[in-house]
Amino acid sequence: MGNRISGNLAVWGLRLAMIAPLVMLGAGGFYRLRFVDFQIALLALAVAVLIAVMAALLGLVGAVLSARDGSGNAKRAVAALVVALVALVVPLNTARQGAGVPMIHDITTDLEDPPIFVEVPRKRMSSDNSLDIDAEVLAAQKAYYTDIGPTMLPMAKSEAFVLVREAVEASGWKVHAQKANLGYIEATASTPFFGFRDDVIIRVTEQAGTVRVDMRSASRVGLSDLGVNAGRIRDFMEMIAQ
Repeated sequence: MGNRISGNLAVWGLRLAMIAPLVMLGAGGFYRLRFVDFQIALLALAVAVLIAVMAALLGLVGAVLSARDGSGNAKRAVAALVVALVALVVPLNTARQGAGVPMIHDITTDLEDPPIFVEVPRKRMSSDNSLDIDAEVLAAQKAYYTDIGPTMLPMAKSEAFVLVREAVEASGWKVHAQKANLGYIEATASTPFFGFRDDVIIRVTEQAGTVRVDMRSASRVGLSDLGVNAGRIRDFMEMIAQ
């Protein structure tokens, strides 16, 4: 009886462990190709995570029972546990990074005068998040992201704009507009797996003999960006500062 139970647990654990990453890849692929909307893709991801958790539990219990009864099901049970844990690495790490961040999805380096998108609104759908300036969002950012701010560059505005443009190109973002005379660049960044799109604007202005670089990054979908936009701004500002 013990051999049969451990065997069934190992078999089903491994089956579920193989299904979970397939569901994750399907959810990401279908959303990236715009076959499904945001809510369906997230629901599919949540189902995949649940399947992986179940697979890990079945694999763990199966491995313990196999070790006790001395059956040959231990390897299969351990394989189920390992595959399930690997499938859970990305979603759990994303959840860890986003734990505790405010439920906002629009971050800017200038809380007094945030850069205003010009071209990007034409690229968005009516169902996407609004780009209107929200005082509550700005207040939440000010309270939590205390390190987000502009970068000052000791160079001419034209030189700073070239530097910013090169940094945008190096980041691999899709550029929608670049106006050297007006001092701004608008682009869209996409996350690696799901292809979630976040719109970005970088503004270059002369200020007291130096150049000030401001940036705004806003997600098209979702209530919370899990800290992604703030991280993008930090990385970009560090890039041009160097």
